[in-house]
Amino acid sequence: MSSAKVKLLTPQSINPGTNQVSAEQAVAGLKDYGQLACDTDGVLFWVEYRPEDAGRNCLIRYANGVAQNLTPPDFDVRSRVHEYGGLSWCLLDSQSWVFVNKRDQQLYRQQISAEKPEQLTFLMESRFGEPVYDAIHHRVLMIEEQHSSEIHSYENVINRLVSLSLTSGEIEVLHEGHDFYSSLVLSGNGQQCLFISWDHPHQPWIATQLHHGFFGPDGLIERQQILAGQGMNTSILQPSFDHDGGIWAMSDQSGWWNLCRYFLAEQRLQPYWQVDADCTTAPWQFGGYHYHVSQQQVIVIRLQQAAADLLQLKNAEVAQQLVSEYSQFRAITQSQNKIYAVANALSSLPQVIEIDPLSGHTRQLSTPADSPVVDGLAVDNLSLPQHISFPVGDQQAFGFFYPPVKSDANKEDSQSTDSRSLPPVVFFFHGGPTACTYPVLNPRIQYWTQRGFAVMDLNYRGSSGYGRAYRLLLHKRWGISDVEDAEAAVQYLSDKGLINPQQVFARGSSAGGFTALAALAFSDQFSAGASLYGVTDPLALATATHKFESHYLDWLIGSPVTEKDVYQARSPLAHASKIKVPVIFFQGELDAVVVPEQTRAMVSALQQQQIPVEAHYYAQEGHGFRSAENLADALEKEYHFYQRIIGEE
Repeated sequence: MSSAKVKLLTPQSINPGTNQVSAEQAVAGLKDYGQLACDTDGVLFWVEYRPEDAGRNCLIRYANGVAQNLTPPDFDVRSRVHEYGGLSWCLLDSQSWVFVNKRDQQLYRQQISAEKPEQLTFLMESRFGEPVYDAIHHRVLMIEEQHSSEIHSYENVINRLVSLSLTSGEIEVLHEGHDFYSSLVLSGNGQQCLFISWDHPHQPWIATQLHHGFFGPDGLIERQQILAGQGMNTSILQPSFDHDGGIWAMSDQSGWWNLCRYFLAEQRLQPYWQVDADCTTAPWQFGGYHYHVSQQQVIVIRLQQAAADLLQLKNAEVAQQLVSEYSQFRAITQSQNKIYAVANALSSLPQVIEIDPLSGHTRQLSTPADSPVVDGLAVDNLSLPQHISFPVGDQQAFGFFYPPVKSDANKEDSQSTDSRSLPPVVFFFHGGPTACTYPVLNPRIQYWTQRGFAVMDLNYRGSSGYGRAYRLLLHKRWGISDVEDAEAAVQYLSDKGLINPQQVFARGSSAGGFTALAALAFSDQFSAGASLYGVTDPLALATATHKFESHYLDWLIGSPVTEKDVYQARSPLAHASKIKVPVIFFQGELDAVVVPEQTRAMVSALQQQQIPVEAHYYAQEGHGFRSAENLADALEKEYHFYQRIIGEE
């Protein structure tokens, strides 16, 4: 059994300030960025999420030090293909582009000199995503997702690859027959394409296929072959062509998502640079790349303990680490010897950066967030994440521990024996559940640590970022492995003298709420908990979900048709009588995923047992709160709820 380890990450510069982060600041809308691309002149474009503008996504053009918003007020650049969307625009040339509009999911063409975009598609039962411009045929290639207006069932949702002629407006089918498609890319000469497909019951982080197609004179794919993944449990992601027509992709055939090349002689995808680390993340959204191949170099990320390094490779060896002040990178692209990416750090919110690999100089391009949240995050007022690994039986689990600010718990392996002097701890359970929590600035975590709480941000077994084998450990064990890991983490932190084991709180939203409620029902290690629109009845969720996740619960728990008894055994609602500690609930009245009746039923069951319970319902919220006012209200109510349990109110 390997020994537990703690890694303390190093702080970076941060704006000065002395005040605590308020609930309003902690949940205030913060800008985010993605979908970076450059035109032939090296001008950079990106999509910017603007919470101050009703949460719109706007296309930004950055030239000569000026960021220009190109999206008119009545439009929103966002695709909902696969529900989670992803890449939703592409350049036609330096003066024009196409994008998917959130409201109607149709494709629009816009010119920099025109005031109003031109609608190109009029199929209101279809959604479009991941557009790619084919200059040779003057058309846009993209994913089409058809939804029948008559039968609302994922079984009647059809995904396929199509082309839209920018001359005639005609739509033609390029490829169909698989349940899902993503990552369509063209070769430099426009005569070939690559794309990814996968089919039920798999998710893209379990098994996909890499296709290679050749266009005929009519622009249709006249022949194609599956290069990798057919008949194999391998997740292949992010295909691309290099300048010589070579084929690249991420594959976890080695047990880790590593960058691979396709070798024609061997007719197989082989690692270009093999390392025991993931070089990408779980693809909940399509179109994001974590590497870039050019004539001079290969740029790729490497995740170690969920923290990312951005590396320059030459001849399949690491030439240099490009920047050290950031801990997460995404949407990587390159133009004119400059590298661009969205980056996060321990002490800064997301930003678009430019990197000169020759000088090592890094420049921030995006406008700093207007939120005042950073005012309360001076160096001496910031809790830094400690990556921990701890034993669970004969396996290991991971997470990030945030000690309270200005506490002896900041000292590694503090050995205080008086639990009353040790801090209470809040366990954060991420959603997904095939996702990951990263060591980046999270104002909501800082809200707790500034108030004397420790935070354990758990990457339980099944989380991405730690290799395929770790990712698969949640198979048929959702509600078991994650709860066991939470219990083991409590024991580990208690043994280290880092937390008060009598004041341990579990909280989560959606899928994380399920884990929190399961921990309260099936473990005696937690003093109370909070569920924010958390899943209480997974069997009910299985009947209401969308196509992308329609077989996900089969993998996480079992068949909802033949294994209903397993669902019953895992259901927090069915085992509400086992919960013996206080619980606070936050629920949107418009939630169509975790319907309000589920929460009300659980609240009623707890009240019948005379368990202290609070429930707060928000009339205009759905699944995932959007209102900053409601988010702040929920955070403050949760804090005061725990304070009353601790006895400090």
